[in-house]
Amino acid sequence: MDGNCIEKEFVTRTLHILKHYDGPYGVTLLVNCLLGLIVLPKEKDFGHIMEEEKLRFSDLGINAEAINWGEIKEEEQNATRFLRCLRNSVAHLKIESLSKEGEIEALRFSDQCGFEAVLKIEQLKKMLERFAAYLEKEG
Repeated sequence: MDGNCIEKEFVTRTLHILKHYDGPYGVTLLVNCLLGLIVLPKEKDFGHIMEEEKLRFSDLGINAEAINWGEIKEEEQNATRFLRCLRNSVAHLKIESLSKEGEIEALRFSDQCGFEAVLKIEQLKKMLERFAAYLEKEG
């Protein structure tokens, strides 16, 4: 079996889950999907997909002005770096849930560079769907 087949199938299945899951553990699922989708391309050597000149904020549906980049230089503030910062945040457990009346409304992601992004749950879901579709197309 071709090694890339596993990665493409993983992305396809993740996209399907993101679009169709309607259970009680939606936020947990989003964090797991986020980690899988941002770690897999780098670790399985199809990182060319995440080259800076190819991936754009518009591909992800993210407003770049809503991101606090901390110590990250302006010329490095791009969609690829955003995903790398999210990966670091998730991998190093620097995620904080923001709740209202017991319901998680958003997640705050941060890393050691001072990066911080607050993503509403629906925004995170849409971003992951778009990124999975992007990976599926580009992979």
